[in-house]
Amino acid sequence: MRQYRRSHMDPIMTTLSVAVGLFLFSGCASRSTTLPPPTLFTPIPADFAHTWAKDTHPFTGAAVIDVEGDGTFEVFVGGGEGQRDALLSYRDGRLVNIEPGTGLSKDSTTYGSTAIDLDADGDTDLLVAREDGVSLYLNDKGRFQERRIPVNLPADSVPFAVAVADIDHDGDGDLYISVFVNAKTFRSATFNDPTHAKPNRLLLNNGDLTFTDITESSGTASKQNTFLSVFVDLDTDGWQDLVVSQNTGAVEIFRNMKDRTFQPITVSSVFGFWMGLAIGDIDKDGDQDLFFTNVGTSIPLFLTTGDLRKDQRHTHDWMLLRNDGNFHFTDVTETYGLSGEGFAWGAVFEDLNLDGELDLLVAQNYIKWPVHQYLKLSGRTALQSTEHGKPVFHHTPSLGLENPYFGQAPVIVDLDGDGKQDLLWLNINGPARAFLNTTRANYLTITVPDRVTAIGTRVTLETDKGKSDTRAVIGTVGMLTDQTPELSFGLGDREQVVRAVIQYPNGQTEVIAAPPINTKIRLQRGPIMNASMPMSITVEQSRPQTSQHPN
Repeated sequence: MRQYRRSHMDPIMTTLSVAVGLFLFSGCASRSTTLPPPTLFTPIPADFAHTWAKDTHPFTGAAVIDVEGDGTFEVFVGGGEGQRDALLSYRDGRLVNIEPGTGLSKDSTTYGSTAIDLDADGDTDLLVAREDGVSLYLNDKGRFQERRIPVNLPADSVPFAVAVADIDHDGDGDLYISVFVNAKTFRSATFNDPTHAKPNRLLLNNGDLTFTDITESSGTASKQNTFLSVFVDLDTDGWQDLVVSQNTGAVEIFRNMKDRTFQPITVSSVFGFWMGLAIGDIDKDGDQDLFFTNVGTSIPLFLTTGDLRKDQRHTHDWMLLRNDGNFHFTDVTETYGLSGEGFAWGAVFEDLNLDGELDLLVAQNYIKWPVHQYLKLSGRTALQSTEHGKPVFHHTPSLGLENPYFGQAPVIVDLDGDGKQDLLWLNINGPARAFLNTTRANYLTITVPDRVTAIGTRVTLETDKGKSDTRAVIGTVGMLTDQTPELSFGLGDREQVVRAVIQYPNGQTEVIAAPPINTKIRLQRGPIMNASMPMSITVEQSRPQTSQHPN
C-alpha cells in the first residue's frame, strides 16, 4: 500500500491546486504537440432535468432497461422530491421521456434503481430505492405494476441502492440494500459514531418474490453508511462476492462462502469517504479490478478528518485496487496516474475509443460547497495508454464528453442501437447530458439476457496473436446506477476474432467460433439448463461489415 503524505498539506494550497490543475490528471505526461484527434462523441438533447429538494439527499440514479424486449434499451432515471421519474428513449436524434402511461408512479424522492427480470417471465423488471422504501415494478410488455418490498430499515435511514444476485445458486434473485442515514439527521465526517451508522440489509429470495432478512446470519452487516454495494465474482469461482463502498470508513469486501454466509476480507485499512465504484479487468488477467472515488483534494483535509482516532489512517485520494487473485489486492492508484484528484461521485470503466483498453469516466462536483459552485469540476474522461511499458490513464477532453454540471454518475448504454456504447451523464439539480459514440474502430458487442441466472457471466474474446480480453456482467456499478447488460469489446483495427468463450456462473461454457466483427450478438437464454441444447444466439449487423479503422 502506498503511503499518504498530504496530512500536513496547507488547506489553502489544496484549494489553489484545484484551480490550477482543474482539467488535468495529476502526474500525467504531456500529450503530443500534434493536433488532438477529432471528437469521438456527439451530444444529443435529453428531455430530463433533475430537481433537488433540500430536505432530501442530493442524489439520483438510473437503470438501463429493455422495456419491451425488442433489443432497444431505454434508461430509467430517478426524479427528485415532487418530480416524476423519467424513462428516456432515443427517438429522432434525441432522448425523449416516455414514462407517462407506463405505471412507474412515485410518492417520494428516487435514489438508486436496478433492472432485472426478477420474476423470470421474460420481461425486465425494475427495483427502485426511494426515500420511503424499496419497490419492485413488475413489467408486463411495457406496463409496470408496483409491489412494495418490506425491508427492516434502521431508524432515521433511507435505502440508497439495490444490488441483485443469486447468492446461493437456487435460481432466484437475492437483494442487498445499501442504507444511508436520512438527510434530516445526516452529519459528515463521522467515522466512529455507531449511532450515526446505518447497516445494510441482505434479503434472501424465498422463491416467490417474498424475502427473508439474513443480514446477521450471513455476516454482511456493514458498519457504516453506504452509497453503493456490488455483487461481483472476485475469485472467478462462479459465486457472487460482495463489495461495499462505505461513505465513512474503510472499503469492505465479503467473500461468498457458498452456504449463504460471507467472510469479510480486509483489502485496505485506510479510511475515506468512499462513494462511486467502477469494476473492470484493467490488466487483462481475467479477474475484476476495483476503483473507488473519494472526496479528493478539492476539499481541505482538516474538514474531512472528522472523529478519526490517532490510530486510523485517512486519505483524500481515489483508490484503484488491482486484483492479484485469491482476494489479494494491490493499490496501483499512483502507478496508473489517478492520485491527487478532486471530489468525485460515480465512476465506470468502458472502452471509449474502442482500442481494446478499458478507459475511465468519473462524475465530479459537490453541490453544497461554494468552491464547486464557482469552479465546476467537469466530469472526467481518461483514456488508458501505455508509457514505458506500464499502463496509465490520461485525462482526455478531446473526446467531447465534458460535463460542467454537478455530476452524479455516468451511465453506459447503446442508445441508437449501432453496437457502440453511448453515454448519459446524470446530474444533480440540473439537466442530464447524452452523447452518441461516433468512434470509427472495429468492435464486437455481446448482449447477455437481463436475468438473475446470467449475473456474473464472463465473456473472453480471443483475437489473433494470442491476445484475450474479458468482460463480466455486473449490475449496479457507478453510483446508484445499473449499467447496460451488453459487454462491449473494442478491436481497434483488428479485423478478426478467433472465438468468444462464454462462462456462466453455473459452470456451463459456450464457444462462438470466429464471430463476425462490427456486430451485436444477443444470447437468447443465458445459462442453458439442458446442456444438450444448442446455444441460441442472434447476430445483428449493426453497420456494413467492412474494416473500420480508428481516427
